Amino acid sequence: MEQKTPVCARDHALDNLRFVLIFLVVFAHLLEVCTPFWKSTLLYQIIYTFHMPAFLFLFGYHAKFSLKKILFRWCLPYLVFQSLYLLFARIVLHAAEPIRYQRPYWLLWYLVVGIFYQLLLPLYDTPSKRRQVLALLGTFVLSLLVGFVDSVGYQLSLSRFFVYQPWFLLGYYCKKNHMLETISQKRTLRLVLLVLSGTVVLLSVPFLLISKLPNGLLYGSYSYARCGGALWMRAALFVIAVAWVLLLFVGLKQCWNKQIPCITTCGQNTLSVFLLHGFLVKAISAFLPNLLRFPWQVLLLSCAILLLTGNKIMNKIVSLIGGLWLERVNS
Repeated sequence: MEQKTPVCARDHALDNLRFVLIFLVVFAHLLEVCTPFWKSTLLYQIIYTFHMPAFLFLFGYHAKFSLKKILFRWCLPYLVFQSLYLLFARIVLHAAEPIRYQRPYWLLWYLVVGIFYQLLLPLYDTPSKRRQVLALLGTFVLSLLVGFVDSVGYQLSLSRFFVYQPWFLLGYYCKKNHMLETISQKRTLRLVLLVLSGTVVLLSVPFLLISKLPNGLLYGSYSYARCGGALWMRAALFVIAVAWVLLLFVGLKQCWNKQIPCITTCGQNTLSVFLLHGFLVKAISAFLPNLLRFPWQVLLLSCAILLLTGNKIMNKIVSLIGGLWLERVNS
């Protein structure tokens, strides 16, 4: 989840897309703790087929190598919020959580893989299109093969590092080669891609119903043997996610390029939503397990959480707590 940059340098379309993605993150996490309703599992799986690949694509799209940024925007916030979540789990939730930093707490895996991806940017930053294609193919093959290794899992988020790395690189190379701009300028190509991707997305619904895809495979943190998945399932999920990314970044981005009250602002402050909403979800699960009985309650609470945590004030508080302000001091 990207930290806010100056408003004058922002693309409102990407801010709006970022809002959509962070909303889906919150909504999906609330689905995990709500009373199951009709097709809630299918809805949950649909979201998980693309929302994190799309977020990693967007992360890669904006990525630039900077040791200072890695230290103050990623490493320091991880250490701070890993400590806060572990203390919250032990003191408030009364969970037997050991104090450890090599195994990210729940949603904080994103910060860890983000650190690794950025550290590897000098290795992947090549002007050669051939090397870029080889890098993408190599990371894709690794994302498939890592599912056969049981020992690669939650430690340092290694499994997710390999599973989601192609999306980060795809976003990075798309920005480097101005691919989104090129596609948007070629109307025929854009239309063909949108039709194909829309067809794949529609077909993904019966696929999820028929294939009995295990939820564990969607998380990217389990081997095939542990979650009951298979290589062909992960490959199919990759195709589905590609289709969603095209729909979002080639389709929706082109027609949503304007500032929208609340939505654009929240899209500019997704870091605070990401880091804070986990406390609320865990508290609801522990102390109000029967709060969410109907879909409209999940929807309303998701919106309320975004309004509460996705504003400039909360973003400044998170920056203060997480030490992000130190980046400016040391500039």
